[in-house]
Amino acid sequence: VVDRAHNLRLKELEVHEKGARVGLVRVLIRIDGSFSEEEESYMEAVADEIGGRDALWAIISRSAQETPTDDAIRAAAKTVVRAPIQRFIRYVLEDIARAETITLEEAGLLRWLDELYGFDPGPGLDDELPESGDPG
Repeated sequence: VVDRAHNLRLKELEVHEKGARVGLVRVLIRIDGSFSEEEESYMEAVADEIGGRDALWAIISRSAQETPTDDAIRAAAKTVVRAPIQRFIRYVLEDIARAETITLEEAGLLRWLDELYGFDPGPGLDDELPESGDPG
């Protein structure tokens, strides 16, 4: 999985950054309430890059053990300080959310990340996101 905007590969993330990203993906999928074909395709691409489904499930399992709650996941997201990685995480989450219609809850999570990392959602994005939403 490559961040097209920054040419960054998943394998370039440090362990804590991978954990934060996987945790946030878990939150995004959970608040959506469904696991779409597009989301499954994205996860398969991640699996291919990191060595297959077993490797992916090992990362997801480790993430669930290390960050079992949404509060723990948010705390992990706060430890990501490298700007390119912050942009990568935000890009990945928005890409997954856009697989279907962005829900209020997904919008809340994206806005929370924008605020946390000091991002401007960019032209047009705020027009597409629902007005309000809890970050999960």
